[in-house]
Amino acid sequence: GVRRGWVENGDFTVALEGSGAVGMLLPAGLFTHALSPRLNGAVRTPFLNVFGRSHVSMQVIGGDYSAHRLIVDNSFRTERQTYLEDHRLHWIRHSTAAEHRTNRSPGPDEAAETRIYVELATKASNPNFPPRVGLGPDVSAAEARDARSWFGVTRVFVHDSEESPADELGRFTSLFDGDVPVDLPRLAERYGEWIATSVKDWSEGRADEEDVRLINWLLEAGLLPNHLLPGNMLARREVWELVSSYRRAEEKLVDPVTVLSMADLDPGRDYRLNVRGVYTDYGERVPRGHIRVLSGQSKGSEPKGSGRLELAELIASSENPLTARVFVNRVWHWVFGSGIVRTPDDFGHLGDRPSHPELLDYLADRFVHEGWSVKKLVRMLVMTETFRQSNRASDRAREVDPANRLLHHHPLRRLDAESIRDAVLAVSGRLEPRLLGGLVDPYRPKSKVVKTDQTYYSGPLDGNGRRSIYLRNTIMEPYKFLETFNKPIPKMPTGRRDVTNVPNQALTMLNDPFVAGQAEFWARRLISKSHDSPEQRLTVMFQRALGRAPEPGELTKWTQAVHDFNTLHESRSGGRPYPKDILQSLAVWKDTAHALFNTTEFIYVR
Repeated sequence: GVRRGWVENGDFTVALEGSGAVGMLLPAGLFTHALSPRLNGAVRTPFLNVFGRSHVSMQVIGGDYSAHRLIVDNSFRTERQTYLEDHRLHWIRHSTAAEHRTNRSPGPDEAAETRIYVELATKASNPNFPPRVGLGPDVSAAEARDARSWFGVTRVFVHDSEESPADELGRFTSLFDGDVPVDLPRLAERYGEWIATSVKDWSEGRADEEDVRLINWLLEAGLLPNHLLPGNMLARREVWELVSSYRRAEEKLVDPVTVLSMADLDPGRDYRLNVRGVYTDYGERVPRGHIRVLSGQSKGSEPKGSGRLELAELIASSENPLTARVFVNRVWHWVFGSGIVRTPDDFGHLGDRPSHPELLDYLADRFVHEGWSVKKLVRMLVMTETFRQSNRASDRAREVDPANRLLHHHPLRRLDAESIRDAVLAVSGRLEPRLLGGLVDPYRPKSKVVKTDQTYYSGPLDGNGRRSIYLRNTIMEPYKFLETFNKPIPKMPTGRRDVTNVPNQALTMLNDPFVAGQAEFWARRLISKSHDSPEQRLTVMFQRALGRAPEPGELTKWTQAVHDFNTLHESRSGGRPYPKDILQSLAVWKDTAHALFNTTEFIYVR
């Protein structure tokens, strides 16, 4: 929206709904919605202390939850923002003073170090949207997902006065040219000439900001024709076809997807040490430099900008063996359940020693020379004899290596939280294999869960069948099903997850509405198939859920369980019609599917 947003006086937006042709006329400036309000954008000022004035004012318009906010040293106070809800040009004003940092008068050192700027952003480019409770309006789930949001900026003015510039009302000047009208007809004629002059100037490409303001007011008041309906002068087929074509093209725009990231937009600076962590107590200035253990230099050289780019290049350099070793160890941990270094988050003195140091070095070297390809690395590991071992261990092996550090058998381990949920979806037949797409809110018991500081939305019970990677992840209100199975909180990266075996997990598999719903979904698919007997259907279910056929003893027990379920539900029918054919009983096969989900083998890898 920003890249395509520069316009001249008199440009206009196309009405995207209704019978109108023109949305609004635009004055000269930068507008994110010049083509469509679904295009996102953000604009920020330079650091305000460079202006040497006490205030900065901007002439803006905006709507659909676009916002402006003051950013003070990138602190959490940036969550406080003001939403633009005025479709007419108006001024907004911000102070450039450093007391925004602490709500008090800062000392000279603190004021010099404080960096403040003003930012305007559409909601897709606003990391603090939807707002936390108490920090903005109550936003519905539909409003949060709607990509439409827009703003425009026409002027920026720095000043020392306490007031923003006023509207000079220049569009009314020509009304006072000539003699004063002495009666109503002459007054009406004067107004007609005034309006006609602005419309003519616009149609001939000579409109200024004042003409735009006047014509927009006429459009809002319905004093200029703007409806493609029969009987109107604009109701021409070619105009309607153009507007319809524009709307069809606009509907095909892909909604913006934004990712929180960092960019060096300003010159780098050396920051003064905060003595003992007190941000108001400044010590000596600490020069920027590279991490010595990575750069191999006794003194870090001065980087360009902030130094983040140079740091990233050092971390990802083929000359740096540390990154490849850490990453390869984590992949080994994900494949085998335990890393060559069992402390994947700590390769330091307090971490574990590698069980196979030469192997770790070999894999890291090969990983780098194969272009850092994760696919090649995973393919090589899963095709090894080590990975393809049985999980049965000899008594001698258990005696010599009880911790299985030498991998003499494949370790038994539980699926991680996301894999359990995805396995339930895959086995039931509900899994959506489509890649990419927007996030899905996890299911929550209420349609809208309001905490003390945040509003959370509830998604469909089955998440539209999307894989768990597409579930929206929130810090304060994680998805309970995944949290039960040790999904870590997203506040920090976790190389090795906790793996627990607690009653709450078994109760979740028994009672969670997601598991019960998928059991019913699977049951409906099963009773639509033409199986000859419960034994045949059970064999199909075992193969789908566990990847193997049931053993004879298992098949006998499960067949008996099916008949027990049938007897139970028939007795509960209370005389109501009940399927004579056990293969057509939804309740029976829902219970059977639910029981199969609750087997140990379903959530453990052998």
